[in-house]
Amino acid sequence: MPLGTDILSFESIFMMIRILIDVSLVWLVFYCLIQLVRRNIRTLQIFKGILAVLLIKLATSLFGLTTMNYLVDSVINWGIVAIMIIFQPEIRAALEKIGQVKVENPLKSLTRNEKEAVINEIVMAVVDLSKSQTGALITIEQSQSLADYIATGVRINADVKSELFSTIFWEGTPLHDGAIIIQGNKVTCAAAFYPPTNKELSPIYGARHRAAIGISEVSDSLTIVVSEETGAISFARHGDLRKIPARLLKSELMNEIDWFENADKGGDQDE
Repeated sequence: MPLGTDILSFESIFMMIRILIDVSLVWLVFYCLIQLVRRNIRTLQIFKGILAVLLIKLATSLFGLTTMNYLVDSVINWGIVAIMIIFQPEIRAALEKIGQVKVENPLKSLTRNEKEAVINEIVMAVVDLSKSQTGALITIEQSQSLADYIATGVRINADVKSELFSTIFWEGTPLHDGAIIIQGNKVTCAAAFYPPTNKELSPIYGARHRAAIGISEVSDSLTIVVSEETGAISFARHGDLRKIPARLLKSELMNEIDWFENADKGGDQDE
């Protein structure tokens, strides 16, 4: 076979691989965009508007509508700037999540007995807060560092105790606003503040619920919310919020923080 044929064949294979990578990246971008907008009604409407403009651009190019094509080009050129402004909160949240520092999950260093004690104290505290309709925001750090948010609060570094939770979230204390952050078996800080979500939520959800969803959108942490109005308990994780019955709180909490997996790994550490 001539050398020229081999070179041509190699170039053809290389071009096919390049096209495949190019198409795959485009589909990845579209997938990320769909994931970004699918849970936000406001963002979804804007995304539909962008698709409509692109379809108009395609039609004007096909039919040679010069004036209309010029107007659409102007809209697209200025639209890029407008999109950056409109989607600024979503873009910021996505970049924060990408740049989030990975840390060793603090729970993995605990023994089975220590984990059991932490779980029981959290459950007792949350149930008591729910019964008294005391608003609360409790975040359990996982594999992504919450150091930036810890810096917004007041350092405590105390053992996880139900009495401590009741004291912090009592309305008469200066620390009752904001969240407490738990790292392993320690309450690292209180009165930490989170960026609220930009999702469209029901009016029944207040600032605590918006903050809980907000931190869950930029980290893999689990946040427990107790409603001040109803005493309802909710979990916020991965950008979603779901209510948890008090009787199922312990089992749901263990599942959410991979309790069973971590307990099995830490079994040989028990005293």
